[in-house]
Amino acid sequence: MPSAQLLVMISRLTGILVDLAGGVFTLVMVYGGIRLMVAHSPRAVQSSKELMGRAAVGLALILLVDVIRQLLQYVVS
Repeated sequence: MPSAQLLVMISRLTGILVDLAGGVFTLVMVYGGIRLMVAHSPRAVQSSKELMGRAAVGLALILLVDVIRQLLQYVVS
């Protein structure tokens, strides 16, 4: 069984990861939105949409890591 200190450390690290991911997600979405608004060509519009889509997928993966951590913490304790 993992010690309580290890579980607390993992919980803190994933919490920090989720917080950082939220901040980066917000910045990337704002950047992508600005690029989308000033785009003059269909290629630039598509590029902006892809950037925003990839940011959303990245955030979803980070949130999935947190869900898995919570599930494992529930099973272990």
